[in-house]
Amino acid sequence: MKTVFFKKGLPVAVVAIAIAGAFSTNAMNRYAENVAIVPGYEQLNPQATECEQKDDCSTINTGTLCTVGYDPEGAQLFDKNAAGECRVTLYRP
Repeated sequence: MKTVFFKKGLPVAVVAIAIAGAFSTNAMNRYAENVAIVPGYEQLNPQATECEQKDDCSTINTGTLCTVGYDPEGAQLFDKNAAGECRVTLYRP
């Protein structure tokens, strides 16, 4: 009797647990919703009122600032704030 349960019941239980785990784990969906790819602008003057779009950047802090061409030596890129100034720090996607 035990072997019948293990042959038929155990695979069904394993599949049920796997399906429950798949539905309860949605970490990738949460990350995808939080990542916002926005255009990165280079400041053309110290007041940050004139900007030029260069590359795509992310609003999520990845620890690496977004720069022109993603080059560490390149100029830092920013997003525009409500006033239209390029002052919002962006990060590399």
